[in-house]
Amino acid sequence: MPVQRAKSTLHIQCLKSGGDTMIHTKQDAINIETTLLFMQDDLQDFDEQYFDKQIEEHWENLRYQAMLDHLKSLPISVLSTLESGLPLNALAISGYETIFDIHSFSIRQLMHIDGVGHISAEAIYYAVADIKRSALRDVVPRIDPDHMSQEAVELLRSIYYKRHYISGYEKIQEDINRLIEESTEDFALAKQKRNFFGRLFQSKRTKKAIDEAIERLNSQKFRNKYNETKKDYQSLIDPAINDEQLMNHYIEENISYYVEIENVIGVDPSRTTDDLPTEIVKEINAFPLNKDGLNIEFRSYQEFGTKYALHFKRTLLGDEMGLGKTVQALGLINHLYQEGKRFSIVVCPLSILSNWKREIDRFSKVPVFVFHGASRDRELAKWQGEAGVLLTTYEHTVHLNLENQPLHALVVDEAHYVKNPEARRSRNVYRLSDESEYVLFMSGTPLENNVDEMKQLVSVLNPSVGSVLSEHLYMLEPKRFKQTIQEIYLRRNRHDVLDELPELEILEEWVPFGRKELLIYREAVMGGHLMLMRRAAWLGKEPRKSPKLERLIEICNHAKENRHKVIVFSFFKDVLRIVHNHLHGRTFDIISGDVPNRRRQEIIDQFSKAEAGSVLISQITAGGVGLNIQAANIVILCEPQWKPSTENQAISRAYRMGQARKVLVYRLLTEESIDESMLDVLGYKEEIFDLYARESEITDVVIDERDIPEDENVSKKVLQMEKERVEKKIV
Repeated sequence: MPVQRAKSTLHIQCLKSGGDTMIHTKQDAINIETTLLFMQDDLQDFDEQYFDKQIEEHWENLRYQAMLDHLKSLPISVLSTLESGLPLNALAISGYETIFDIHSFSIRQLMHIDGVGHISAEAIYYAVADIKRSALRDVVPRIDPDHMSQEAVELLRSIYYKRHYISGYEKIQEDINRLIEESTEDFALAKQKRNFFGRLFQSKRTKKAIDEAIERLNSQKFRNKYNETKKDYQSLIDPAINDEQLMNHYIEENISYYVEIENVIGVDPSRTTDDLPTEIVKEINAFPLNKDGLNIEFRSYQEFGTKYALHFKRTLLGDEMGLGKTVQALGLINHLYQEGKRFSIVVCPLSILSNWKREIDRFSKVPVFVFHGASRDRELAKWQGEAGVLLTTYEHTVHLNLENQPLHALVVDEAHYVKNPEARRSRNVYRLSDESEYVLFMSGTPLENNVDEMKQLVSVLNPSVGSVLSEHLYMLEPKRFKQTIQEIYLRRNRHDVLDELPELEILEEWVPFGRKELLIYREAVMGGHLMLMRRAAWLGKEPRKSPKLERLIEICNHAKENRHKVIVFSFFKDVLRIVHNHLHGRTFDIISGDVPNRRRQEIIDQFSKAEAGSVLISQITAGGVGLNIQAANIVILCEPQWKPSTENQAISRAYRMGQARKVLVYRLLTEESIDESMLDVLGYKEEIFDLYARESEITDVVIDERDIPEDENVSKKVLQMEKERVEKKIV
């Protein structure tokens, strides 16, 4: 659907008439000039408001359809929650099962149902109307690339056209205007061209001027400019993108589409501000954020988070994993850099150091230096001489000597690493925070679940506030607790701010041992070899001898047929090698703990650009932290982990902002094995991964490189359970 309206017929005639740019007659000159003037005039008529109206209309249509779909899930019995004494049995007997079945009925139509009188019909009608209003207010459409309605396609197309048009409008308009200005006099003369008899009445001077004007308009230079301008104009108003290309663009640029929707539709401020008082929200929103030099499209909650950190200067950003805390920190660093406060330091774990450098280089023009490794002193000297961002790790902060060096901003990523005030790295970070004008601590861990840890971090930022925080205040006076930290701690949850997130489905896939695997397993149990027990179900090493491996290959094949990409996670390197050996041509180098961080990102980039059906294989302790892998929407977990947070981190690599498709997580589990005992003992047999609805269950998102439970009694209990069960089987 090109960007055309009532003028489309004239537009086509003008463009066609100007198809041959050679001018032989007066009419030829008129046609070409008319085409230029039409293009100039036509571009003036399109603006953001024109496109925004289309976007809003399509979005409201999608909302209405989503409301109707929601009504299909509401049983008729819901009416009893709004009005008592309704003849619900009469509705059910007549075959009406859901609110949707009667949502369009008038009072008169309801009265035609046996057992429904006028009073009851009115009550039902108004109750249904209330339900529809409530549903329409609360429902949020989700755009699923794999199940796309035509209305959703038109919405995406409107957004694509707007962004395409706005990005190219100024240049093309400038080209057209320049071409018209340069050729106006020549067109005026060319339109004076007469036929043979008419020329008899024109002076030699006039005829010469006309011929020279036509010659200039027929020159290769003018014709090239004209044809190129017309081509650019046509490309601008009709980008010629088909549905498949549009879908792929939406999947790849998902964030930009929702930025546009938020800009047009607006966002409920309370959903992005963590319920801060209105006066504080107004102050923060009024902060003049300088985005010069940034190549970032902020979501509304991200821009608010950046302004919050700048406004209050010393803050703790606790947004849930996958919400883009790095982007918000970069917004702060860039703002200060543009305002002349150009010395910033970012402290983070080594595993995500290269990711930080990559993000800064990609999204900003702020110079970045890495204080790590053999060249750290040289990099420090360059940073001090040139200004910008200095990246370093917790361990390297001990070597940072900033005597007589201004420090404008300190960003501490995964700030829960410095929760222990006695640790050396904590003291080093605290020292830097004392020297910095702006300090931003960041942690995806819900620190409210451990008030002592929160108290420690807040005390570093603001000792007076930290001194009054307590478990008592949190438990007994939650409102006052929140008021106390409202100028220091900001946390938003994924489902509070990302309405568009697709569905997440966790599937438990139970399979038996292969014959050889069962023997290996039993020997491991009797010998007390916990690690061998956990990976025994993969040691058949080929599909016909290993049901887990066979099921994994089936899932990967099915994903390829349906044009999806897959991530496979396991703690064990030998398991990953077995998987890698059986997925020829679809995989890349394995991401493991001994792969350098820069190489990990290169592998992910290869995977992201690869064709559908590709599989990324990663050790869960290496690929489960700090990396974004939205290219995949199928996650396979080869075995359960001791900590739910380990698996949650891995899932969050794919299920995060920017993910357009439904995410399927397959948990491969072996029947009558340690997998069962672990789930029983750890208490995550039922809906263990519902972290997205019950965030408070997660108390630790720091992945431990050691594969043992925090409480070694847990592993002993699991081992004992398995020994008793295996002994019974053998007997």
